[in-house]
Amino acid sequence: MQQMLMTLVLLGLLAGCAQPQLDQPRANGTYLVIENSQAWAVLVFDGMRVEERGTVVDVIKQPSEGAVVAASYVIETANCGRVQWLSERSDAADGVTNRMSLHSSNQLGQSGCVIADGLSRVWTVLDYSS
Repeated sequence: MQQMLMTLVLLGLLAGCAQPQLDQPRANGTYLVIENSQAWAVLVFDGMRVEERGTVVDVIKQPSEGAVVAASYVIETANCGRVQWLSERSDAADGVTNRMSLHSSNQLGQSGCVIADGLSRVWTVLDYSS
């Protein structure tokens, strides 16, 4: 009897400690990866990754801190056509920040273009060119 009572108390304690599984955080982000003449627009949403491969058409970097546009990247893709990213510099009380934004072309609405899902997102440019 005492053993059964102890077992029931132990089971009650363990049942009270049981926690439901929490949702695991999932990776999210939008990246423009540049390596010499190759480019990849990568979208990660809820842990799923899709990419659009292209070639670099033009890269312009403004060294002047007074310029509103810090850099411009133009790539040509098979599904999305020519697409441009602008890095916009803004001065604030706590320092200078850069924000990459995607500027759309008329082909972003085509069915095979995965970049269109990232129009409203902030992009990170990873430029590995020499």
